Amino acid sequence: MSTARANTISLTYSKQERWFYGLAVLLMLTCIAIFSGTHHYWVIAIPFALPLAAWFILNWKSFYWFYVVCIPFTVIVQVGGSSMMYLPQLPLTILMAGLTIVLLLYYRNIVYENLLRHPLTLIIALQYTWLVVSVIFSQIPIFSIKYLGINTVQLLTFFILPSIILKTKEDIFTLAKVFLIPMTLVGLYVFLHHAYLHFGYVETNIAARPFFYNHVDHACIMSMLIPTFFILWRYNKKDKRLRWLYLGLFLFYFVGMYLAFARAAMLGTIFAFIVFWAIRKRLVNWLMPLFFTFCIFIVSFMIYNNRFIDYRPDFKHTYSRHTFNDLIKASFVGGDMSSAERFFRWIAATRMSQEHPFVGVGPNNFYYFYKPNAVTVFKTYVSANPEKSTTHNYFFFLLVEQGWPAMLLYGILITAIFYHAQLLYHKTDNKLYRAMVMCSAMMVAAFFLNNLFSELLQMFRIGSLFYFAVILLYWVDRQIKKEQKELPV
Repeated sequence: MSTARANTISLTYSKQERWFYGLAVLLMLTCIAIFSGTHHYWVIAIPFALPLAAWFILNWKSFYWFYVVCIPFTVIVQVGGSSMMYLPQLPLTILMAGLTIVLLLYYRNIVYENLLRHPLTLIIALQYTWLVVSVIFSQIPIFSIKYLGINTVQLLTFFILPSIILKTKEDIFTLAKVFLIPMTLVGLYVFLHHAYLHFGYVETNIAARPFFYNHVDHACIMSMLIPTFFILWRYNKKDKRLRWLYLGLFLFYFVGMYLAFARAAMLGTIFAFIVFWAIRKRLVNWLMPLFFTFCIFIVSFMIYNNRFIDYRPDFKHTYSRHTFNDLIKASFVGGDMSSAERFFRWIAATRMSQEHPFVGVGPNNFYYFYKPNAVTVFKTYVSANPEKSTTHNYFFFLLVEQGWPAMLLYGILITAIFYHAQLLYHKTDNKLYRAMVMCSAMMVAAFFLNNLFSELLQMFRIGSLFYFAVILLYWVDRQIKKEQKELPV
């Protein structure tokens, strides 16, 4: 056989291949014809859904990487009037939750061996248990059951499934690549979109769409990822090119976070570096108790003799600001509309908690009960709340909807995460493990401050990043214990 003939690409197909391609083309044409006659958009998805289904069944681990890639690229689609759907993340997350259940039922000991008996798992389990209790006693059960479903899917997909997938160091690196690369592209899109809008403060929400609901979600993600590139730059000292790349990405994310003009994200970034310092100095055990003591002092100060009434808004000077500089100035003199509205809802939440202190009014129920409990002198023109948003503080959110136990467990979880991160950091001399632990703790710290002024954990993109950070601590803990067992006695 000649070399030319050997190198010739054969264009003949087997009988099975001809049948396969013929049916594929027939399916595509049929779906186009049905769509043309009915205008049902979901019909067009069928030719694409079938190969994805085959991929999912034949190689679910590689499909998981595809799922992670889809998380940053998720867009917000308005359906049914005011309802919104996150595509493709929402349906894929439900699919991955089903996969997790199947894997847990089919395989024994598939999760990390330290997952079930870990103190953090106990706290998360208690949180979920109390959520179920609060759903049982909910004032409007149908909304609470939906909230329970979201949390169940999140725990299965973002907490348990990574402990099945992420076994080796290469898996961790793959996760970082398939999430950070598309997330950077999305961040670049928002930056360029915002540049086209001349980096206006009012235009921040427009620039963030369609990937983010508003500028707060975008800023939160950016602030949570800033520590990742800081740690990569700090610990990667061998390859100068990579080091310059990580420094450039760190600066890009920092600028992107700042230009989102969200005060909570800025505070979150600062707090992340405070946690970085506290863990290195073995002081993180004092950090959260001092933080909570300060918060209790502020709340007690405001409640005493109804002193909070003195901080009611001046309606002549309270309005939504049009520049970020005006917003910062207004924040210090009590003239910012969003701050005034937060007081309106926080006071209502505090008064509501006195009626249902133990189990709350039920998850997803705040909107339907808070207005009669509000103090009218704090009411602003945005208090009509047509978007049905909640307390804008995760502690008050848990207090009013799930009661005191849920709020306390959340505070304990964050404190325990920092404590465990410090324990692991000083338990090993491995630079990679130390970098992972520090990155995890700083991401949680940034999230915590952002979540202090919003309710972000149930946002799928932010929730996934939070649980990725938490499961990273489990992985490092597991690796350290394995290596200690392998050491000669």
